[in-house]
Amino acid sequence: MKTVHISQITVESGSEAAFSGVITSAHLRDVSRALDALDARGEVVLDFTNCGGFDGVVAARIWSGIRSLEGSGARVRVNGLAPNLMKLLSDYTALDKRELPEVKQGWLFRHFSDIGERVAEGIESARGLVNFSVNSAFSITDALLKPHRIRWTLVAYYMEQAGVMAIPIIVTLQILLGFILGYQAGIQMGTLGAAQYMPRILAYSIFWEIGPMLTAVLVAGRSGSAFAAEIGTMKVRQEVDALEVMGFNLCGYIVAPKVLALYAVMPFLILLSNFSGLFGALLAGEIFLEIPARVFVEEIRYSLIPLDVYWGMVKGLFYSGIIAITGCFMGIRVRGGAAAVGRATTSAVVSGIFQVILADALLSLVLAEIRPPII
Repeated sequence: MKTVHISQITVESGSEAAFSGVITSAHLRDVSRALDALDARGEVVLDFTNCGGFDGVVAARIWSGIRSLEGSGARVRVNGLAPNLMKLLSDYTALDKRELPEVKQGWLFRHFSDIGERVAEGIESARGLVNFSVNSAFSITDALLKPHRIRWTLVAYYMEQAGVMAIPIIVTLQILLGFILGYQAGIQMGTLGAAQYMPRILAYSIFWEIGPMLTAVLVAGRSGSAFAAEIGTMKVRQEVDALEVMGFNLCGYIVAPKVLALYAVMPFLILLSNFSGLFGALLAGEIFLEIPARVFVEEIRYSLIPLDVYWGMVKGLFYSGIIAITGCFMGIRVRGGAAAVGRATTSAVVSGIFQVILADALLSLVLAEIRPPII
């Protein structure tokens, strides 16, 4: 290999580098080029006989180069280095071998050190969910304006899975809940001589709160988790990445059919849930409270107005959007393997139920005053 001159450094045959003059940080790039030009397969000689000195930055680069050459199997020999410069290199070697002292953490730090990280993760997750919701809203609006682009067969499939398949569990639980509430309310009101007013109070409670809320919780547990698991599995298999590479709009292609399906079925699930709860309360009144079915129905007619029926269905539109978008978002953000899919499923259910309750509280505070009082 021929001799190569790099500024104040001469590299001979790839095995020897001779340094001359005073080398400063301005020559740092030349030092790196010279060290990279050395052959690490044999003995390497660094000659500093004619070197007038170098600063700390250059010393660090030379020391790093020596470590790199030794790590590649070369035998490095340093010649003609002045004692003060040798001490400078030795300081870097000693610093590299120094073990950092173990930091003792108190019990307070151990128990509360992750609070900040969890708060930051929660804020970042909320920000991502808001952005995802906005993008999904635009995509769904665009899809509704161009209905020929919607995959209606997939919408029908999700309507069956999220709607028809959920009817047995929703009806059963709501009948049982209405039965229990009717019995408990009738017993307590009977002590005041007002058992006959149980149908009025219970009908109002079921149509305004209990029916929509229970339905939303069940749908979040069934459909929200299913959406997160499905999209999370697609994410793990890199199917979502493939769709992005092919130029598909993920919100329009994956999210829109699920949201539209829940929008279509949720109001009717809530309506069915409400009447199932009333049927359970009617059974309790008939069996335990000696309230005939005819009297029960007449009392309900005095307490319910059409707004009560429609209001629960309107709530369903809010709940369906929250559940579907939250489930899809938790699936989209999956990173890792099967364990990450499980965590996303859990997050979809917990976050969906929390947001449904929060939305219900806000809607009740804003719109409860429009309901005329029960006579």
